[in-house]
Amino acid sequence: MNTRIPLARLTTAVALAMATTAIGIPAAHGAAAEPADPFKVTLSSSAATTDFSHRTVDLTGTVTRADGTPAADAPVQLSENVTFDTWNPWGDPIDPTERETRSLGTLRTDAEGRFALRGVRADRWEKKPSKFLAPSHEVEFRAAYDPGDPDDGHFFFADTSVAVQPVAGTISYKVDKTTVHPGDTLTVTGKVAWPAGHGPVKGTRVLLRTYYETETNAQTTADANGNFTVRAKIGKDDHDFVLFSAPKDYYIAGATKELPVKNVPR
Repeated sequence: MNTRIPLARLTTAVALAMATTAIGIPAAHGAAAEPADPFKVTLSSSAATTDFSHRTVDLTGTVTRADGTPAADAPVQLSENVTFDTWNPWGDPIDPTERETRSLGTLRTDAEGRFALRGVRADRWEKKPSKFLAPSHEVEFRAAYDPGDPDDGHFFFADTSVAVQPVAGTISYKVDKTTVHPGDTLTVTGKVAWPAGHGPVKGTRVLLRTYYETETNAQTTADANGNFTVRAKIGKDDHDFVLFSAPKDYYIAGATKELPVKNVPR
């Protein structure tokens, strides 16, 4: 269970702490403990992992008061995040995770403070490919209960996550040259694949990176047989040649290959 503290309360606490430090007043001993949160939310999933053929889970949880008694008829908002790794070649980003988020609606607890949502799809829901290219293969769920003003930022929530076990994809390639010069065009042909019976490969994005500070410099899509051709115009700073695939299906893992290409000035 987690509680979000109102911004005003947090700001006041920080200000008091700074003032105490500034005037050299020692921290009080035996101060009264923070009051217990008035509500507790729990959330659990029927499965810790999912795979290509088993993508749904049942979500269950409770809302109780501080004394353990159930909070009946409490509105609980459920939401889902499909996660991706953040692209950042310069070091650890502030948040290493990107998220696609959707609401799963609002449920009301029963007389025992319980709620349940069955058959929830732990998967992407968008038909179009994601703008993010590196799936984390983890789906997050949240249950949130706000007993007061919906605008005060003070609510109670619980999270649970499900690990996705993806099918491994592959990528093979052939480059038209292993030495390039600024101004040349590098052409890469190849094929993406994964085990039969795991959906079509047609439309799978294939991306080529030639410069380390960009996530991708050229891209194309595979045909019905998985074949592709991708081309990139070479600049003087292009020294990082990486080919990778980004399947639309969250349950298919992309593949990556470093290309044996060297950029040599003329």
